[in-house]
Amino acid sequence: MNQQANQAEFLDNGGRTGRRIRSLDWSKHPLGPIEAWDATLRTSLGIVLSSSFPTFLVWGEDLTLFFNDPYEPMLGQKAHSLGSPYPAVWHEVWDSLGPYIRRVMAGESFFFENYETTLERHGYPEQAWFTFSYNPLRDAGGSVRGLICTCVEVTDKVRALARHKEAEERLALSLEASGNIGTWSYDLDDGATHVDERFARLFQVDAALARSGTELERFTDMIHPEDRPRVVAAIEAVILAPAHLDTRYDIDYRIPQRSGCEVWVNARGKVFTDPASGKRRFAGIAVDITARKMAEDARIASEARAAAASLRAEDSRRRLDALLEAAPVGIAYADTNGRLLVTNAANRAIWGDYLPDNGIAGYDAWKGWLAADGATPDSCMAPSDWPIARVLDGGDSHEAVIEIEPFGAPGTRKTVLVRAQAMRDAGGALVGAVAATMDISAQVQAERALKESEQKFRSIANVIPQMVWSSNVEGSEHYVNERWHEYTGIVPAAASYRIWRQVVHPDDQGPLLAAWKKSFAANVLFEAEHRMVHHAGGYRWVLNRAMPSFDENGRATHWVGTLTDIHDQKAGADELRAAARRKDEFLAMLAHELRNPLAPISNAAQLLTMAGSNAQRIRQSSEVITRQVRHMTALVDDLLDVSRVTRGLVALERELVDISAVVTGAVEQARPLIEARAHRFELDLGPDLGCAGVRVLGDRTRLVQVVANLLNNAAKYTPQGGRIGLAVSTHAGCVTISVRDNGIGIGAAMLPQVFDLFSQAERTPDRSQGGLGLGLALVKSLVQLHGGRVEAHSEGLGHGSTFRVAFDIAATAGPERTPGAHEQAGAVGTEAGCPGSPGRRVLVVDDNIDAAQSLADVLGALGHTVSTADSPGAALANAAADWPEVFILDIGLPDIDGYELVRRLRALQGARPARYVALTGYGQAHDKVLARSAGFDHHFVKPVKLESLSAVLDRKVGD
Repeated sequence: MNQQANQAEFLDNGGRTGRRIRSLDWSKHPLGPIEAWDATLRTSLGIVLSSSFPTFLVWGEDLTLFFNDPYEPMLGQKAHSLGSPYPAVWHEVWDSLGPYIRRVMAGESFFFENYETTLERHGYPEQAWFTFSYNPLRDAGGSVRGLICTCVEVTDKVRALARHKEAEERLALSLEASGNIGTWSYDLDDGATHVDERFARLFQVDAALARSGTELERFTDMIHPEDRPRVVAAIEAVILAPAHLDTRYDIDYRIPQRSGCEVWVNARGKVFTDPASGKRRFAGIAVDITARKMAEDARIASEARAAAASLRAEDSRRRLDALLEAAPVGIAYADTNGRLLVTNAANRAIWGDYLPDNGIAGYDAWKGWLAADGATPDSCMAPSDWPIARVLDGGDSHEAVIEIEPFGAPGTRKTVLVRAQAMRDAGGALVGAVAATMDISAQVQAERALKESEQKFRSIANVIPQMVWSSNVEGSEHYVNERWHEYTGIVPAAASYRIWRQVVHPDDQGPLLAAWKKSFAANVLFEAEHRMVHHAGGYRWVLNRAMPSFDENGRATHWVGTLTDIHDQKAGADELRAAARRKDEFLAMLAHELRNPLAPISNAAQLLTMAGSNAQRIRQSSEVITRQVRHMTALVDDLLDVSRVTRGLVALERELVDISAVVTGAVEQARPLIEARAHRFELDLGPDLGCAGVRVLGDRTRLVQVVANLLNNAAKYTPQGGRIGLAVSTHAGCVTISVRDNGIGIGAAMLPQVFDLFSQAERTPDRSQGGLGLGLALVKSLVQLHGGRVEAHSEGLGHGSTFRVAFDIAATAGPERTPGAHEQAGAVGTEAGCPGSPGRRVLVVDDNIDAAQSLADVLGALGHTVSTADSPGAALANAAADWPEVFILDIGLPDIDGYELVRRLRALQGARPARYVALTGYGQAHDKVLARSAGFDHHFVKPVKLESLSAVLDRKVGD
């Protein structure tokens, strides 16, 4: 316990954050408990927590965030993020700062000054500026494990600098407009004096030299000798005065000119501190007051002229009063106590006629709320908060946006802009204040409505699943919603009004621009399909639709549109067309393959009907019919096999199967075709398939079918006399069976589809090898059912092919599969109708009279007594007259089907023995289940194998 406490000592001086870290359960955190933390992490975190500067630390691959108490206010509503991944906490700036952090984790350091960003720490986006540094944290081995950042928010400073710059610009414009006011600045640190061109003219100094900076004495030496000591003393007094006194420099003096005249100058200034650099400078303005001095001298010299000037002044006052009354801005004058002496008509219209007569103390009757960011504080402004009160309290000027309730209009609100300016006499003493009030209610309401409308539009645009965009007709102003950025992967900072050229496929840009111009010229809906960049890589198809908005003259002013991803629909349509084409090709090929055996069957049947047919011709015709029927049966079996496998209806009989037995069985099945085409066959079982054998868990019959299909495929598509090889190898717990040939090969376009249903290379007369082309599709499905893998390789047409199947070797040894009793019987092979087997009384029921009679003839030749019926009624009648031992029933019968017929026959059976055999064209798994549940003992699919049917007939009825 003491050791764990020692491990957490670095948190003792960590303030609130340190106590929070100690209180949290870190056992489930990726960093683990505190005592397991890296020593570098504990040391660095201790330094961060004890720092008085806002500092945070990021550690580990997950970039876990730690911070100290001074940094916590910067988080706002994210103060709960201690121990969370940095990208999740500051997700809104991760796109811009993430690359730097990754570089720091690679060993670099960075320093940013006045870095601008947009944060969401208070639940809404806000612009902020920071000065901070990123430095890597290395462990004892020198590896970078994290980073440390000291961060100072300078938002207020940046904004103050901006306001200061704006004020200086306004001052420069005012001085430029005045024409006779010059500015000067004396740097208290280096003693350099800078003046503008107007000031340089007054002192007869070269303008370029004045702008570049020179000594203060160059200007003071130009002052009249009688005024110079007074001016120098005033300058020293202002420079040496304490900063908090805000001492002003205001003095008149003369400057002798080369012409012999004297120019009177009024110079005003004070000591300023630069908000950016902190440097102090003594600066101000100099006004040429020669004319004023001359006017004063003239007034003193002549009372008449003075009286005239007084009359003119009175006239000017009256004009000023008239001007004030006519001014659209509210004007109010106040004395030094804050009593309103004069208000004009506009001011009374805004505020009402009430005038407080007891000064600032009476301002508590005014109702006003400071309007900050559109929000209204709960409490009214205090009397000392009003702009007039502030300037009378010592400020030069003050400005505020205020929401007021006018006198005599309870419940009414107005938003006003109030600017107050202190009024001073010639000596700089405060004599009162003037306030200008402008009613900006309509402007504020319009701005709020516009902002709300824009916010609603953006909210709707960001909710809908489509990408939304808008643009003016020139394209210089644009907007895209968040879906657009998510779709393209382009961050907002990188988007510009010409970004469409980067995201639209180059081949689509010309047609898209043409469609845009056509829509713009006709002022109609714009609609186009084109490809656009997707964040996952590549291009995807989108539907681009836009509607123009018009002005009162019917001209389009801007466009609002949507982009909808239609890539999957287009791809699906293409795939459907391709699937339909493959289906049509397959059906055409199926028709071809089924007609091929029908032709020799028809010919052989006609030969049998010809008079004079001898025994040899009959035997040859029978052999032709038998071979072609066997071929057609194989075609149908392939179709049914593929259907069952692809629909998941095949149940594998899983057991340990020796791969050598699988290969041997498959080679035996394929050998007739290989030998018929005179191929050279090479078999390589590999050194690992010795006496112990290699076994897999699977269905032996289906595994043999897989390998046999590959061998038959190679034999069919390899020219006469080619080479075919089968090799078996084992590696890393897998057994691989490879079948290679030097046949016609597979084209690059066909290779990816070679295992698909209905996919075949183009057939030509010299390449028609027969079959439905379903063998490889069946191979793939059966291999996947066994959990194996199949692949095809070819160097192209004419270069042969290689097919490989791989299965996992069974981990547990077990007894090898042995053939069942029925397989052993089949292996021994008995001729149908062996001598000694007793004949049975058989009733064959089939509405196809030829099928029933031909089967009756064959069974009769085997020694059975056979009768036929072509309907269920006839069958019931025959059975009642002479009960047979075996019923062979078709399923698809008229009136009632074979299932109902077998039920009725069993109802008539009583104690008499009988065996019921279904012989039908329905051979699916569920057909067999239906037959068994209806009462059939056996189920055979047409055409039936005679030896299998004979085996059923040979067994004693009732066994």
